[in-house]
Amino acid sequence: MRYPRFLILVMVLLMTCQTLRAQENLPPAPAGEASYEGLKQEINRLEQMNQDSSQTIKNLSERIEALERMIMEQPPQKKKTQTEPLEQKSDETRAALEQEAQENYELIQTAFERRFGVEQGMLLRPYEFVYEPSLFYAHTSYDKIVIDGFTIFPVLVVGDIVSESMSRDIMMTNHSFRIGLPWDLQFDLFIPVGYQKERTVRADGLYTSDDTGGIGDISLGLSHQLFKSHSFMPDTLIGVSWKSTTGDDPYRIVTADEPALGSGFQTWGLSLTSMTTLDPVILYGGLSWTYSPGKDKVVGHVKPGQSFGFHLGTALALNLDTSLSFGFQSRYTLETELDGTSVNGSYFTTSTFSIGLSKVINDFSSVDFNVGIGLTSDSPDFQVSVSFPLKFLLKDEEPAEDKIESQTENEIQVKSTDEDS
Repeated sequence: MRYPRFLILVMVLLMTCQTLRAQENLPPAPAGEASYEGLKQEINRLEQMNQDSSQTIKNLSERIEALERMIMEQPPQKKKTQTEPLEQKSDETRAALEQEAQENYELIQTAFERRFGVEQGMLLRPYEFVYEPSLFYAHTSYDKIVIDGFTIFPVLVVGDIVSESMSRDIMMTNHSFRIGLPWDLQFDLFIPVGYQKERTVRADGLYTSDDTGGIGDISLGLSHQLFKSHSFMPDTLIGVSWKSTTGDDPYRIVTADEPALGSGFQTWGLSLTSMTTLDPVILYGGLSWTYSPGKDKVVGHVKPGQSFGFHLGTALALNLDTSLSFGFQSRYTLETELDGTSVNGSYFTTSTFSIGLSKVINDFSSVDFNVGIGLTSDSPDFQVSVSFPLKFLLKDEEPAEDKIESQTENEIQVKSTDEDS
């Protein structure tokens, strides 16, 4: 506003200077010829020039005021035209970031699916099917004292006392089938097929070896999600399982200690697992209980002891498709009963520390590598497994939001058809 008025003052001064210069350039009137009429004409001419200058100044002031009004009105319009594209771009950027975050979260969840599918901490989506072939190897070794004879008193032994070194190798090809069901359910089928070999070396140099192969005990499972994660409540799943007796029965031969791939008893299990996410770390833990009813064998009525276990672990997302997990599993089994009497020393405790690495190959397959280290004498020395889960979608279930949108679009189309008719 200050610059237009300054221009007006400059123009007025310039015009005044021109007027004075014009007056100076007038030829001087000769002496004696100045008269009243000449002075009057000069005054009229100067008044006319003054009126013309005033009119010019007035016109310039009106134009400047008009320009000022235009300047006052234009900035809001320019600001509006500049803000609308920025707001539109910001909305598009925000939507793209949200979509990218959702995709990253789904990829991280996919990296965790294999580990928590095994730990029964994550359910498959409805109508999602996973076939998981895997290779498993475990090695166990221990020493035992064998009395080849009989005892008369606890301190009197008749016969030979021999030390034996035992080793057992188990190689399995496991086939796991999992399918997600509606109502937060999941059905599992596990079929083990493998080979087991036991070797014994006595202190006197005697070496024996026994092996067996075939199918193991097939097991079924059903899992249900009790609680979904909210506030302080983690995702919690409950599962029930049943193990058959399709494998070899270790009690089928009494005279020889032959290896067997089965337990010889049906087993019922109950598990409870909770999982919570602290991005990019997931913590999980759970409890388990198994029960085997007694059964008549060649040696008498045998009833395995109940077992109680727990497991704890964590998984860390290294990137969008790779996760590293650490876990600890422990199980305590009560003494076995023979004809209603507990067999001394038949209880055992197994504890294992495991490290796993999962890698997503694509949307349908992944690979998982796991190593377990035994922490007690009853546990395998170490065990290694490699699995290749393959995921399939049996039925593309339409989300509820899409159903509502489609219904709304159909209603709009019906209304528009009625109006047209």
